[in-house]
Amino acid sequence: MTDHTDDGTEGEAGGEDRTPAPQPESPPNAPAVPEGTSATTASAVPPTTVPVPRKRERVKVVRPTVTFGPVENGLDYLLSVTEHLAGKPQPRDLKYAILHLAAATEVLFKARLQQEHWSLVFENPRDATRSRFEAADFISCGSEEALDRLEKIAGLDIAQTGSTKGDLARLIKWRNALQHYGLIAVQVDGKGTQAVYAHAVEKLAANLLAFLIPFVREHLRPKVIHRKPGEWNFDAEIAKVTAGLANIEKYLEFRWAKLLPELEPLKGSTVTCPLCKQPALVVDGNSDCRFCETQVRRSDHIALEYVSEIQGLDLHTHYRDGGEDLVLECPDCGVDALVTDVEFVSGRTIAFLCFACASEFEELDFCTSCSKPIEEGDEDGHGMCEDCFGARLERF
Repeated sequence: MTDHTDDGTEGEAGGEDRTPAPQPESPPNAPAVPEGTSATTASAVPPTTVPVPRKRERVKVVRPTVTFGPVENGLDYLLSVTEHLAGKPQPRDLKYAILHLAAATEVLFKARLQQEHWSLVFENPRDATRSRFEAADFISCGSEEALDRLEKIAGLDIAQTGSTKGDLARLIKWRNALQHYGLIAVQVDGKGTQAVYAHAVEKLAANLLAFLIPFVREHLRPKVIHRKPGEWNFDAEIAKVTAGLANIEKYLEFRWAKLLPELEPLKGSTVTCPLCKQPALVVDGNSDCRFCETQVRRSDHIALEYVSEIQGLDLHTHYRDGGEDLVLECPDCGVDALVTDVEFVSGRTIAFLCFACASEFEELDFCTSCSKPIEEGDEDGHGMCEDCFGARLERF
């Protein structure tokens, strides 16, 4: 007998309840069971993984920055100078040695000026404002002016002999030539250029380094040093620069030891070289310095350099104030390379020396018309040189 349930389905006799057992509810995120798939089969299908959104962490980007302090910056420049002059420097090494030595000197001088007062680094301290100083938005004074202020305002007893000022002036001249012309050259009186040789740069660098290292130690060494491991070390940097200077000086001493036997018999015709400031410029018709190996291509240039650097005459001021020519035309060779009161290494002084042909004159007359030097007895009896006298005759 078949029983009928309320919904019209047939059941077996005996009244046994054939209602399907309730199935457990699926989790809310469980996938739907496809039609025609049994619950047992569906349970074997792996559930879909739904990613849980995470909070994005901020990524820290470390950007490199330039954090050199003035003293650290200056010493780094000095170290670069010694590195570029080590071994056998090439033209590129000489270029950066000049540029970095000039930069170091200026930075270190201004660092000391700031200790006196921040306004002193302005080109014109009257225009100084604190906001412009802190923003580095101003025109600062140059190295020579900074040195002058250190002596006159800060009262520092430095560069008393004048040699440091002369070396600094030469360095600035070389630096300017490099920056404006892109050459390792010296502009002489606006008339041309003259090559600068390695040994001249080495000697100038040695002179200024020997001045700057004690200057930094005495006036710029941090009074209290609290350093963490790996931080910049003042004493260690100074030691590196000093070692580099010692190497340069050792090389210069080695060169002198080799040159002395060669120069000893030439003292009577040797003068101080205006480029490297060493007593090694032999005036014998070539006027080449045996120490810095500068080959003089223009004798009139080396004559002007001698007047400016060795005799200490300011050419610009002299000519601006209407002064007479400091370099004259030689009566023998006709080249403008005659200099007065030249002192030789032997101690002898000559009244007139030509850097072109090496002619020496104890006395000279001067043409009353053109002021050209003439030897005694060469005048025509009217106090004029032959050219001026001939020109006067042509007018009659």
